[in-house]
Amino acid sequence: MTWTQPAYAWTWASNVTVYNGQGLCVQGTAGIDHRIPGNFSGNLAYANTYARSGGCGTGLTKPDGSARVRLEVLKWNGSTWNVCRSTAWKYGPTGISGGDVGGPYGPSQVFDYGGSSSCGPGFYGTRAYAQVHDGSAWRGGSVWSGHERLP
Repeated sequence: MTWTQPAYAWTWASNVTVYNGQGLCVQGTAGIDHRIPGNFSGNLAYANTYARSGGCGTGLTKPDGSARVRLEVLKWNGSTWNVCRSTAWKYGPTGISGGDVGGPYGPSQVFDYGGSSSCGPGFYGTRAYAQVHDGSAWRGGSVWSGHERLP
């Protein structure tokens, strides 16, 4: 397997649909960043969950505790991805925000995974788990950020 180093200090996958059922669409975001001296960067992993109407239309307003997110920072060992660091579930509401940016919101995590000091130099990526409860079960899945090479 061969990968190239991204030109930036981060890699990101935004608003990826992980579930699309009757009346509910769940989207997630996963990202990973690493500290590069002299650049705006940090050893951070990111995860977000969003609830939208069926067909992934407008944002849905759901009460606190009806959505959750967690993440795993994975490191490539030459043949498979292994969990380096991970977080517990974070629960929260979902909704539609106003202001300049607008769009849906939901629970999110920003996690300082420590960079290569955590698990050594190599390729790293974030797997985010985005889920929303539809009244009978948790719906959702995982989002892969892509990977970066950390010195």
